[in-house]
Amino acid sequence: MKRRRVDWSRKIISYTFMLSLVVYAIILIMAIFVNNEQEVNADLKQSMRDGTAPVIELAGGDISLAVGDNLVEPGYEIYDDSGLPDVDITSNVNPANEGEYIIDYTATDESGNIATVTRKVKVIHPTGRIYLTFDDGPSEHTAALLDVLKKYGIKATFFVTGYGDDALIQRENREGHTVGLHTFSHNYADIYSSIDSYLADLNQIQTRVKNDTGINTKLMRFPGGSSNLISTKYDGGTHIMTQLVSLLSEQGYTYYDWNVDSDDAGRANDSEAVYQNVINTLKVGGDSVVLQHDTKSYSIAAVEKIIQYGLENGYVFNKLDQNSFPAHHGVNN
Repeated sequence: MKRRRVDWSRKIISYTFMLSLVVYAIILIMAIFVNNEQEVNADLKQSMRDGTAPVIELAGGDISLAVGDNLVEPGYEIYDDSGLPDVDITSNVNPANEGEYIIDYTATDESGNIATVTRKVKVIHPTGRIYLTFDDGPSEHTAALLDVLKKYGIKATFFVTGYGDDALIQRENREGHTVGLHTFSHNYADIYSSIDSYLADLNQIQTRVKNDTGINTKLMRFPGGSSNLISTKYDGGTHIMTQLVSLLSEQGYTYYDWNVDSDDAGRANDSEAVYQNVINTLKVGGDSVVLQHDTKSYSIAAVEKIIQYGLENGYVFNKLDQNSFPAHHGVNN
């Protein structure tokens, strides 16, 4: 019995030793495999490193900024073969002092390639301020207008209606423009027939803008402007414009007229006429609120030349906000 026990014990020790050798061999093989895989991955990563730097495209190019204004970053787009690297922005711009400044945009991709582009910023005492405003859209011409504004980094104001594509209003807001209220129907006979009819129409367009932008804006322009006389054909002698101006002001709305008329809804029926009407009536030393319509293709065709003229002659471009010059006409009825 004792001999059998000794033999069995020896077998257990032998089996345990053999099992240990097997486990050790497995661990060794796995370690070699992992190490080889890491080396292969490292070699693969090294072979995949690209030698092409990212490309940064600046929206709007160089900027002219009025002394005392806030600098609003026009934005940029970045392209790279190995993902979208972060962009570091450094600036020495001091809007309080006239001068020339720079903004540097630097991107480093995963392969260590570096790209840097520079935007020049001129802080100036401007010839005047130009507010480009567009009524009656959006339309099939609005996208082309937005492309031009984006090219120059110009922010404009759109007084929209119930027509056109919601995606265009969304784009206007996304690209930093002001979206204001014009009218839902643009039916003078209906909206100016009574206070209730006007407010119902205003509520409709306000709802549309809120749905498209998330903003419950109270910036608006009356169809025909605050001085329009066409409303007297439909208001039954109630002097509806006088009532509306007072009522809406009490409700916190801010309305804007214009003091530079492109006449694109009148006698100007080509881009050159629109261009001349605008540049010849700009307010030197003051605020020019320009009326155009993004439903008119020839008016949109004039916008790039208007922007170029303004920049070349020391004007700055702004969008309307709650504190902008309203260019009120004065109520005539």
